[in-house]
Amino acid sequence: MPDPPLPIPDGSPPPATADARAAAAPRGRRLLAWSIDTGLLIVVAVLLGGMTWGRLHAYVAQDLPSKALSATGALLFSGGNVEKAATEFGAGVWDTFVSNIEQALLLLVLAELLHQTLGLALGGRTIGKAAMDLRVRHAGDDAKPGKARSVKRALVTTASGTGLYALSWVLLLEGLYLFAVLLWLIAVAAFLANSAPALIGSRRRTFADLAAGTVVERAHSYERAVAAARQGAVRAWDGAQNAGQIARENATRVVQAERVQQAMESDRARRVQELGRRAGQQSADKVREAAASERVQQVQDAGKRLGGRIKGAYQDRRAGGSPEPQQAAVPAPGEQPALPPPQPSYGQPEWAANDFSYQTPYVQPGSEPAHQAPYAQPESDPFRQAPYAQQPYSPPPEPPSQTP
Repeated sequence: MPDPPLPIPDGSPPPATADARAAAAPRGRRLLAWSIDTGLLIVVAVLLGGMTWGRLHAYVAQDLPSKALSATGALLFSGGNVEKAATEFGAGVWDTFVSNIEQALLLLVLAELLHQTLGLALGGRTIGKAAMDLRVRHAGDDAKPGKARSVKRALVTTASGTGLYALSWVLLLEGLYLFAVLLWLIAVAAFLANSAPALIGSRRRTFADLAAGTVVERAHSYERAVAAARQGAVRAWDGAQNAGQIARENATRVVQAERVQQAMESDRARRVQELGRRAGQQSADKVREAAASERVQQVQDAGKRLGGRIKGAYQDRRAGGSPEPQQAAVPAPGEQPALPPPQPSYGQPEWAANDFSYQTPYVQPGSEPAHQAPYAQPESDPFRQAPYAQQPYSPPPEPPSQTP
């Protein structure tokens, strides 16, 4: 089957969709934005009115007396023409007043024009629209209106606002009363035609929007700011949590490292103590072993010498018999008898020599001899003293052989 024919466009604009109506600026916000902008213009108008009043007051206080004096002189020199002098004086004063008021009205119109143009060209919104979170964009895309569209929209808005009203006041001051009233009516109609669609239309595009090809919509800047602040707070919270977690992990690592270090140091200390204890014990064992071996060797050597000497003495007695004892010499009168020499020790070991050290004989108090005792100390070798000094050692005789 062939495709159905396409409908022929009738040239009317497409109906506004739900998205377009949702994107259009709310009526309340647009009304509040217009109120804020109008309030700013009223503030400017009050300032200009005060400035104009100051200028007029200065003119009346300073220039008007000189003007009156000049008019009086002109009246005297004109031959008494009062009408001419009054007309010139009154016209001059009125023109000064009208000029000051017209200048204030012109400054008010320029203030609104600059506010609309600069606000739309730079930020896409005026101060009132920015306060109400509204913006002006191009009707075909999402871009800003640009300089040309901003100037067009500002001219239409200013003309329907303060422009026509200021011009009607100028005509009134110039004496054109009929034109002033007609222009005032036109100004009211232009204001209603430009403002009513923003409140009662479906797309809410004013005459200024249609002329400049713009549309006013919600900017959602506050929502984005709140979302950005919330996201920043979430990121900050996450960062704080991560930082806290990292700090806790680092603290745990530090504590674990300290514990490991302490354990290693304690283990190392225990090992050092154990090695020191073992080394001390081994040294003590070696010292005891060395002392025991040296003492045993000394005892063995002493035993061998003693056994040899006893055996030699025994053999000597068997071979030659016991020697006759020698009579001790009788000491001279006045001399103390000498004590017999000590008996030999027969190889007394060195470790026991300290227990049997030689003692000097007893001497009565007050009769200490100036010379040594008549007997001498025994020599280190006991076998060189009597009775062994006179009888050298000889091997024992062999026993007689027995024949059967």
